[in-house]
Amino acid sequence: MTEENKKMLLEAGIDFDGLAARIPLKEDFILRMLSKYPNEKCFEGLEKAIAEKDYEEAFRNAHNLKGVTGNLEMTRLSDATSELVEKLRAKHYDGVEEDFARIKQEQEHVLKAISDLLSA
Repeated sequence: MTEENKKMLLEAGIDFDGLAARIPLKEDFILRMLSKYPNEKCFEGLEKAIAEKDYEEAFRNAHNLKGVTGNLEMTRLSDATSELVEKLRAKHYDGVEEDFARIKQEQEHVLKAISDLLSA
């Protein structure tokens, strides 16, 4: 992995070095893990649940997304999702749509960085 690629990932909120330090596996395996993320369905489930105001389902999907993104060191996306999880856990629904908008923005950054990395 080039330093330029690591920098690009870090700018999207993905700490590749942190992931590599926590999961001491070969770089190509870590890249395969990242390449599988775009197929993860919990973001889509969260988006649908928020649109339908099904906050119990939103909580389940947000909690799953928090775990996946945390494990993959997608720090900004994980942090944004964690905030929503805690709000939903406490059943505080004011501002949920705005919180989801932040998650969606971070998701787009992550997906673009992964796409750029894999196409390089």
